[in-house]
Amino acid sequence: MATLAPELEALIRQLPKAELHLHLEGSLQPELALSLARKHGVSLPGATEGVEGLRRRYRFSSFDEFVALYVAISQCLVEAGDFTAIAVDLARVLAAQNVRYAEVTVTPMTHVARGVPGEVVLAGLAEGRERAHREHGVELAWVFDIVRSHAELAEPTLELALRGQEQGVIGLGLSGPETAPWPKESFAALFARAREGGLHSLPHAGEFRGPEGIWESLRWLGAERLGHGVRCLEDPALVEYLAERRIPLEVCPSSNVALHVFPSLEQHPVEKLMAAGLAVSLASDDPPLFSTSLTDEYLRCAATFHWSAETVLTLAAAAVEHSFLAEPRKRELLAAQRAIAGGFRERR
Repeated sequence: MATLAPELEALIRQLPKAELHLHLEGSLQPELALSLARKHGVSLPGATEGVEGLRRRYRFSSFDEFVALYVAISQCLVEAGDFTAIAVDLARVLAAQNVRYAEVTVTPMTHVARGVPGEVVLAGLAEGRERAHREHGVELAWVFDIVRSHAELAEPTLELALRGQEQGVIGLGLSGPETAPWPKESFAALFARAREGGLHSLPHAGEFRGPEGIWESLRWLGAERLGHGVRCLEDPALVEYLAERRIPLEVCPSSNVALHVFPSLEQHPVEKLMAAGLAVSLASDDPPLFSTSLTDEYLRCAATFHWSAETVLTLAAAAVEHSFLAEPRKRELLAAQRAIAGGFRERR
């Protein structure tokens, strides 16, 4: 990987940023995961060897291994205070990167299905969101996620998401194995109800499955933004459709490489996506599980693809524009980015 100019690295680190594809459960740092596991008597892989033992298990060779670890970590969240703790810790990590706003995916039925009341999840997230802003200056919004392979939990997920709008829930997502069959007609009706109720449609698609999965998300779910979407390039008609309608893609390069969607960062299509005129922002997905952060995604891609400062600034602004942050706050965050950019240009 090429060396990044110190000035560009400084710009990336100093830029006020937004992140649009980030999973709460997947953001659980090993130290906090181990503490919560001990508190609740949960057995985690490698935990008998302490934090470093658990950290070594934050590696996997397949999507199934990744899901197994993700589920194990999720079991550490039991009480409202646990959800608060992970939200506040996430805000701490984001603040250190100058991430000012994040739309964070939560899979509530992972917890409700094992006995955690939905109101406990909502209460913990509400307090965590308030403390994240008060203690770290980070605004968090929640996207409640349905897992494709558990369609029976879709209805209660929607019900909880609608009830949680005052606690910061802004969207309904769909994730899990893309190869799993899912009832398109019933999901279509459910996502229509979500949109009617004020929630945004934010499914994952186009990661492990090709363009047909993206088309389904657009046609059946009314997708307003796509988690990943990177395999759209396999269908020129789809690329044209996404570009014309400015449907944004949340692109997570390190995640795609770690899960073998692409063999290396050098072979990741982020450059081709941008060259095709698609609306793109960078994101970290499950940062500790993929040994990354939003700042790292910018640094790695800038070095690998020889990005200019203007490309970095364009992507940072795109994340804000593609977000569902209130318009006055969008303008404030964009103005803060321009101020940093102006200082960078003056020093050149």
